[in-house]
Amino acid sequence: MRLRVKYGLPALQMLLAIVLLGWTDRWERALMRVQDMPGTPPSFTLLMAINAPLAMPRAFVYRYLSWWWDDITLVVAVGLLWYWVALTVESWKRSRRISLFSSQPLRVIGDLTVVGIGCLLACGILLADWSFIFPRHSWADWLLQIPSLCLLILWATVLILFFGCDLLNCILHREIVLARKVTLD
Repeated sequence: MRLRVKYGLPALQMLLAIVLLGWTDRWERALMRVQDMPGTPPSFTLLMAINAPLAMPRAFVYRYLSWWWDDITLVVAVGLLWYWVALTVESWKRSRRISLFSSQPLRVIGDLTVVGIGCLLACGILLADWSFIFPRHSWADWLLQIPSLCLLILWATVLILFFGCDLLNCILHREIVLARKVTLD
């Protein structure tokens, strides 16, 4: 993979995260003048949909961080996520394997974790109350919400399929290696 894609993709995603966080801040300030609790801004929903695997880890951390540290942590995590995506694409093109741990037990645990995140995303999509997630403020809000839903579905599918296949390959490959070892002994 070319050097500029490997580092350019995370940089562009971090820039997009900064822009969407700024838009979220402006949206909240504007609506707080007229509403008591305006809800989740569509720009933040879009940001979390673009970076869906970060939504659950962020849910555990954001309450304990101040406003600035939360945003900084989120932007850095977005950069790391997309750097890993770039490495995974490079690894997939080269050897049809996902860029994860080389140790088999750690690889299985990593695959199970990522497949679990994909399953939780899929369950969240299926069980969500869409009237709560898609507030009817304006048509512009809907224009951001529909791509968010599509991105969540895409993330769930990719995480489950790719890492599920990698998990099966790890388990089956290990059984084949153990069977060969037993046959040779």
